[in-house]
Amino acid sequence: MLILRGAPALSEFRIKKLQQDLNVAGFPSCEIATQFIHVIELVAGTSLDATELSVLEKLLTYGPHRAEHTPKGLLQIVAPRPGTISPWSSKATDI
Repeated sequence: MLILRGAPALSEFRIKKLQQDLNVAGFPSCEIATQFIHVIELVAGTSLDATELSVLEKLLTYGPHRAEHTPKGLLQIVAPRPGTISPWSSKATDI
């Protein structure tokens, strides 16, 4: 399995709004960071060569970029339920 970091999941404006909402709800927060994570399942015993990895990274490079950092504290991962089909992916199969 290959895991690649993606673009920020929320804008700075949305992060500030989330921090305000958490503070109002009684959950003080020091820092909130969000980003998309791309999980690529490879066939057992295989790996991508440098050219394939470069193409994949170019395909998954989109949106704004922020400085990379290592999160501290509580880590929450939000993922769709198994079997969930997004409108975006269902359109891809229609095309």
